[in-house]
Amino acid sequence: MQRALGRFLNHLNVERGFSPATVAAYRLDLEKGFVPFLGRRDKNRYHDVTKEDVRAYLDYLAHARGNSSAARARKLSAIRSLFNYLVENEGLPNNPAASIRSPKIAEKEPCYLTDEECFLLLDAVSRRASPRNRKRDMAIVMLFLHTGARVSELVNLKLNDVDLASGFIRITRKRNKEQHLHLNAEAVKALAKYKSARLKAQDGRFFVTGQGKDLNRAFVYALVRKYLELAEIRKDKKGPHLLRHTFCTRLHRKGVTPFVIRDLAGHKSLATTMRYVNIEKKEQAEAVDKLVFGLAKV
Repeated sequence: MQRALGRFLNHLNVERGFSPATVAAYRLDLEKGFVPFLGRRDKNRYHDVTKEDVRAYLDYLAHARGNSSAARARKLSAIRSLFNYLVENEGLPNNPAASIRSPKIAEKEPCYLTDEECFLLLDAVSRRASPRNRKRDMAIVMLFLHTGARVSELVNLKLNDVDLASGFIRITRKRNKEQHLHLNAEAVKALAKYKSARLKAQDGRFFVTGQGKDLNRAFVYALVRKYLELAEIRKDKKGPHLLRHTFCTRLHRKGVTPFVIRDLAGHKSLATTMRYVNIEKKEQAEAVDKLVFGLAKV
């Protein structure tokens, strides 16, 4: 089973173009969760796995492990993908997970920063960052707010991906798709300041540590969280994705169409983008509900 799983994970990386983080998540869900569960049921070949085994695993995740609906849906998706690969490439007769419905997930409204909170965040970077890292940290936060980049897209940004003279950056989206994003004057200025102070010996990644080493996802998450806390901004989410949500929400409020927002953010589906439109509809309804005049009976 382990060899087939290894081939599947390699397929995701090489042929499907999944990011290393996504492949690692699939590996964790399958290698550390699903496969050991099958072993406890004496299922040592994928050919022996039935729909009842998959359902039993989902039930185990819900009741023994306390997994949320979203977590169970994600793990079921990984299982489906594994068996699809085995059917298409390794002679498995059918996919036992194909007809199992995903757990229903409650749609969460995106969390975002108001314009005032954006100012507080940038002010915290300006005033509280160390002199050595201030230009870099400001460039990182500005790039998130002005492009809606994902953290993986930012940490993988290379020097030759940044064209400040033309006001563009080239990022690698999911599935290794390249996209050029426009930078406004404010973002160009922040990136130019950092680039001029950046260690000249480094010609690989654009953003590096004070020692010239590549940044990783955990470093950037901690950086954004630190400045949100210094700005005393309290949100349910405190990572770079909060700034991505802010980018999309601010675009919508500036009158940008959902189709343009979808393309700028690299959303696969317009339904994802419409979440930002629905936020405003809810807020508009709540605002109108406040218009109570308390008139006496006519």
